[in-house]
Order: sequence, then C-alpha cells, then structure tokens
Amino acid sequence: MKKSIGFLLVMLPVLAIFGGCMRNDDEPVLPQRPISRLYVSFENYQPDETLEPFKNLSIIDPADTTEMEVSIDYDASVKGGRGVHFNPFAGRVFQASAQDTIIRIMTVSDLGIPQGSGNIGFRELTAMRGLWYHNTSQYLYVVNNVNPTSIYAFFQPLNRNGYARPSKVFRLGDMRPWGLAMWKDSLLVARTGLNGGVSMYGNLSKTDSLEENFSPLSTLTVEGSTSIRGIAFSEELDLLVLADYGASGTDGGIYVIENAKALLSEPSATVTPTRVLRGTRTGLISPVDVAIDPREGKQSIYVADAGGNGAVLRFNLDDSGNVAPNAVVDGFSQNRTPAGLFLDARGRGAAADGSADETN
Repeated sequence: MKKSIGFLLVMLPVLAIFGGCMRNDDEPVLPQRPISRLYVSFENYQPDETLEPFKNLSIIDPADTTEMEVSIDYDASVKGGRGVHFNPFAGRVFQASAQDTIIRIMTVSDLGIPQGSGNIGFRELTAMRGLWYHNTSQYLYVVNNVNPTSIYAFFQPLNRNGYARPSKVFRLGDMRPWGLAMWKDSLLVARTGLNGGVSMYGNLSKTDSLEENFSPLSTLTVEGSTSIRGIAFSEELDLLVLADYGASGTDGGIYVIENAKALLSEPSATVTPTRVLRGTRTGLISPVDVAIDPREGKQSIYVADAGGNGAVLRFNLDDSGNVAPNAVVDGFSQNRTPAGLFLDARGRGAAADGSADETN
C-alpha cells in the first residue's frame, strides 16, 4: 500500500505536466514554423485527354513575403475548380469542381504538398461555388448556385470516396448564393445580384434533413453592389470582406465592412462599406474571391481576380480607394483563370526579407 501511495505521489506531477502540454481539441496543430500558404483554385479544364491536363490547384507559399510566387502547381483531377477550402484541424483541402459534380479531398504534408485522398460525388452538385468544413460538427457544407439553389451538408466526409448522399439539404428559395464562410457554427453566405450582400444561417444542429425555404437569421445588404461573389470573415478583427465582380466584368471592387458581428446580430441591415478598393491602380478587374490574414504585423487582404489574364493580388488591410496592391501574381502557366482561394495563416509569419520570423 505504501509503495502504491509513493508511486502516485511521484507520478502526479508528471501527469499534471503532461496534461498541461496536451493539445486542446479545439485548437489546430501548431506548426513548427509559421505558415502563410495560399491555395488558389482555377476554373480551366482540358477535355482533350491527349493534351496535358490543366493544373487546377496552385499554392503560393509563403504568401506573406515581399514578392509572392507559385511554389506548387497540382492537378487535383477535377473538371475545373471553383471554391477551395483548407481545414488545419483535419489537415485536408476541399476543392469544388466547376464542370462536374465532384468535390475533391486532399491531404497536405508538413511541407505543403497536396495528395488526393478521396472525393464526394452527388448528382445535384451541378454549379458549386463556395465550400467549408466545420471540424467540430464534422460537416462539409457546399453551395450550389442553380435552381434549386441550396446548401448541401455532408457528414464525416474525410474518408468518403465516391457517390455520397448529403446528410442535410437547405433550400434557399430565390436567393442566389456564391461564396461561403463560417462564424462559430453559423454559415455566412455571399448573396450575389443587384444590391446583394450576406445572409447568415444558424441553428444548423437543429435542422431537419431537408429544409425547404431555409430562412436566414440575419441579412446584410450592400447598397449599390452588383455581383458579390467571394466572402471572408475574421472574428478576431470583427471584419467582413466581400468581392464584387462588377456589372460589366471590368469594374469590380472589394468591400471592407468593420463591426461585422454587431451588424450580423441584427435581423436585417443595409450597410455602407467602411472602405472600398476600386480603380485602375488597384489592378482589380473581375474579383471572384477574397481571404484575410488577421495576424498582427501581417494584416492583409488577398484577392483572386478572373479578369484579363487572371491574377492574385495582395493589399494592406487598411488600404482604401484607388491604391496599388503590394504584391501580385499573374500570368499563370497554361493561361489559367483563378476561381477561388483560401489562406492558411498560422504563426507570426515571414519577415519582409522572406526569412521566417519566429520571435513569438
């Protein structure tokens, strides 16, 4: 008995230290070095199997250095890409297809190299746009843009490989959805068309398998907007960023909306953006997607633009008006057109000279 008590007295401090070092399941795995990895999805597809297929996924790594450049071009075996999403908890990239009904799932190595691990196929996924994996609930949500406009939810998608019926379907009525983000357990859906904006859908765990005319908890309208497509949200910065493709496909811009959480707490609101990026100096033509880097000292907005020869542009978070970006990647190989992007930013980031800044 005395030996047992002595053993416990010795082990208790060890267990306490070990327990204190264990990772909380609500936290993603911390990288050994800071990560600023930008995933870019391309809509191009090569139907002629005798020719080289298009690389429909590119990775810019790191994306927070003075000069950005593509580090990896990858053929994800989809018929053109649309929305793309990375989840650090799951260690997976999800990419929607532009011209078929497949969602491709990929693992990502510590060095940022993607590798196909599975796919989900469903006949109604005919016009996919944004998608998002919610790790806590283990649901993958994907927006479909044609009638019946819907959000499809797939439970535990990580090990799927082939046809899969959605676990839940949310019909959106007349609303034409595009991009997708999440705030806690609520979906933030970009609403395109004249005077579009953002619709927030919640109480997802209490929904039935089929929700007809699924009603939003909150609706934000950006007066004067013409074709909102991409959406990014930062709870830390209390910020929404929206990409407006423009009326003619040549006059697009970016809307930055501060105090977003208070606005989304109202049933409805018409908002004037805090800042707008638009004009010839911005290089923006037809913006289709956006991402936010919220890290202190690295706060930036990334934009995928489908106009001209296609480009990815980076702006300072506080930029406004007709201002030039601080970095641009364009002239992609195979003349590819960006259709979506997602930023994985963890740790402090890279220093201005390109070296890793590991001061905290």
